[in-house]
Amino acid sequence: MAGMEIEICDIIIIGAGPTGSVLSAILSRSTPTPHTITLERDTHITTDPRGIALDEDGIRLLQGVGLYKETFAEIGEGMGYFNFIPGKNDLSVPPFLRFNLATIEGGTGHVGFLCHKQPVLEGCLRRVVERSDKAEIRGGCELVGIDEVSDGVIATYVRDGREHKLKGKFLVGADGKTGFTRKMYLEAKGVKLESSDKFRYNAVWVALNWHILLPTPETHPDFPLWKLGFTPQGVYDAFFPIHFRFICNPDRPSVCGRFGLGKDRLWRFEFIVKEGEDGMKMAEWKNVWKIVGPYLKHDGKRYGLSDDVCFPQDCIKVLRSRPFSFAARSCNKWSVGRVILCGDAAHVFPPFGGQGIASGFRDASSLAWRLNLACRSASTFNHETLFEGWYSERKQQLEKSLAATIQNGNLCNEPSKIKAFIRNTYFSLIRLWPAWAHQLELGPRAEGMVKYSWIKGMPFLPLLGGGGCIPQVWSAHLAEGAGKGDIFTDDAIFRMGKKGLFQIVALLDSIDDVEDAMKGLTGIDQVSSGEVLAEEATFIIHDTSFSDPAARLAVPKNLTEDRRVVRIVSAEEAKVCNDSEKVPTWPEPLYYNCYRLQEEYAGKRYLIVRPDRFAFAACEGRDELMEAAGMIGKVLRDE
Repeated sequence: MAGMEIEICDIIIIGAGPTGSVLSAILSRSTPTPHTITLERDTHITTDPRGIALDEDGIRLLQGVGLYKETFAEIGEGMGYFNFIPGKNDLSVPPFLRFNLATIEGGTGHVGFLCHKQPVLEGCLRRVVERSDKAEIRGGCELVGIDEVSDGVIATYVRDGREHKLKGKFLVGADGKTGFTRKMYLEAKGVKLESSDKFRYNAVWVALNWHILLPTPETHPDFPLWKLGFTPQGVYDAFFPIHFRFICNPDRPSVCGRFGLGKDRLWRFEFIVKEGEDGMKMAEWKNVWKIVGPYLKHDGKRYGLSDDVCFPQDCIKVLRSRPFSFAARSCNKWSVGRVILCGDAAHVFPPFGGQGIASGFRDASSLAWRLNLACRSASTFNHETLFEGWYSERKQQLEKSLAATIQNGNLCNEPSKIKAFIRNTYFSLIRLWPAWAHQLELGPRAEGMVKYSWIKGMPFLPLLGGGGCIPQVWSAHLAEGAGKGDIFTDDAIFRMGKKGLFQIVALLDSIDDVEDAMKGLTGIDQVSSGEVLAEEATFIIHDTSFSDPAARLAVPKNLTEDRRVVRIVSAEEAKVCNDSEKVPTWPEPLYYNCYRLQEEYAGKRYLIVRPDRFAFAACEGRDELMEAAGMIGKVLRDE
C-alpha cells in the first residue's frame, strides 16, 4: 500500500482498558499536553467486570484525573475488611485474621480498597479523555504492525476493513498479556514474560460474577425467613454479607465478596481448579453449584428452624463463569527503543492482593510525565535511559505489591489442615490484644509509603531524601471551610495548568512562615532551567486552628486570595463537613493523621515533587533546595 497517508501524533497507546485509559487521561491533563491517540480493538467498553479491586493508590490517581466524586458516586464503594475465614462452608464464621481497609491511615487520605465495577471505571476515564482536544480513543482498531523509524514509531491498524498508518514519537502497549505489542513485536527483540523468583504461583481458578435478584414474599411465598420478619434486603445481607472473604479451605481455597455499588448487588466468587479437573467443566453451573451452593445453604438452627434454608437459585443471574490462569510474572524489560509495555502487557498478578489494575495505574502515573518529557521537540534527554529508570522503579514497587499478594495467597492456599489449624489459632490469640490486633489489621499498609532504593537512572536524589512516595492529607484554602475548594493537598500541588515539570511544596508550621518560605524560592526558576517554577509552589500550613471561622477571618487578604497557600484539615473538622455536592462520601476519618505529610519529612522545609507523587528531593532550607533544583536537568539527562 505504497503512498498511504500517515497520520501524525505524539503518543500512540494500544489498548483502552484501565491502564491505557488512565494513561491517556493523565496525559490529557498534563502541561504541555501531548497529542495522544489510543487504538482499541473493541468497539465498545466490555460489559464484563473483570478486575473488581482498586487500592488506595488507584483511588488517589482517580482523584488526580478529576474523578474523586465519581469514584464513590458511580464506580464503587469501600471494601471494608479483608476477612480470612476457615473453610467451613459458612461465610458468617468469625475470621481468624482481618485487614481493616475502611481506615485512612495508609498515607493517601483514602480508604484501603475500592470494590468497583470495571466497565463504569473505564467509562469514567474515557469521559476525562473526551474532554480534551489533544486525546482520543478510537474503537474498532486492530493493530497489525509496528515499525520503528529514527524519530518515532509507525503503527499499522485495520479499521472498518481498511488499513491505516499512525506515526507517534512513542508507542505504549497496554494491550494485555496476550496483546500484539509484546507477543508479536517485542518478544522477537528479547522481551520475555518471566515467572517471579519470589512467588512461583501458577494455577487455574474459576471466576464467577453474579447479579443477585431480591426474593420477595410475592415471588417466593414459601421462603421460610419471611415468617421471621426478614425483608428482601435482609435476606440478601444474610446470604451475601458485606466485606471481602478469603476462604482458607485446604480442600478448595476460594475468595468472594460484593463489588460495585451496593445497589448493583454484584457478587464475585473465585475458586481453585484442582489438579486433574477440567477448568471449562468446573465453570459449568452444575459443578459451580456443588462448590458455591453449600455457602448459600444455612443451617436451620441459626434461625430456630428444623430445616436448612437455601438461597433461591432462580434469584442468581450468572454474568460470568469461566476459568482463568493465575500467575505472578513480569517482563525482563518493559521498553525497547521507542516501544513501551504497561500494565498486564508488562506484568501479571494472582488475584490475592487486588493489585492487577492498581499496578497498571501506577505504571501509567510514573510513565506519563516521562513520556511528556521525552516528547518535547527540543529535548536532549536520552529516552531509553529515562524509561529504564521508570521500569526499574516500578519493579521495586511491584515487589511491595507482590509481598502483599504472597501474604494473602499463602494464607488462602495452605494445603495442610494441621498447619491451617495452628495458623488460625495463632492469629486468633494475637487478636485478643488490642494493640497487636490493630497492627495486624493494617496488613501491608503497616510498612508505610513506598520508598525506592536508588540505582543508576532513577530520577531522584537519595542523599537529599528523595525517592519516597509523599503522603497527602485533607486540605482547604485559608478563607474556606473543609470541602469548599481543593479537598486534598494533591489537588493544590498538581492543579491543572501548571507548567513546571516538578512542583515545590513548602511544609510550614504557621502562617507566619509563609513570607519567608516564598523568599526562599527567589531565583529557583533560573537554577532549575524552568523545570520548577516559584510561582507554582504550594505552601501547606500545619495549623488546625483555621477550622474556626473566626480564625479564618483574621487571615490577611493577600494570603486568603493566594491559591498557592493551603491549610491542613483535622479529623474533627472533616467529621462536620457536610458539603455533599463537593464531597459525596467523606470517609469516616478512622486513624486519620492530618500531620502525616509533615511527620514523613520531619525537619524538611521544601520538597521537590515529581508528578507521580514521589519526592525528587527533600530539603532542609534554601541552600539544599537550590542545590537540588540545579541537579534536575543533570539527573534527567543522566549526566
